[in-house]
Amino acid sequence: MATEREYDDIIAPMLADVAKRAAELGMSLVARVEWEPGEAGITQIGPMTSAAQIMTQYAALSRGNIDGMLIGLLKAVDCSQSMFLHGYANPARGGDHEA
Repeated sequence: MATEREYDDIIAPMLADVAKRAAELGMSLVARVEWEPGEAGITQIGPMTSAAQIMTQYAALSRGNIDGMLIGLLKAVDCSQSMFLHGYANPARGGDHEA
């Protein structure tokens, strides 16, 4: 199994180069590398403009915590049109909870 040091010394610099090149081309990038269960490094760069890229970013940052991911998404993305999350979309943005 790989180690955090191997990630830091080998993989992270390569990902940083890829992220830099992607940014130069106007691309956003999110990469999550796990060297053992629950231990991961995340590289992200560029504007997170699409809902899909924002969802990927929050999934990578959540460390497997679905509540953390959803709370982050509720604050970052307009979820008012979601049949599952519409009742929670307003409160996360400071409005009244109606669900």
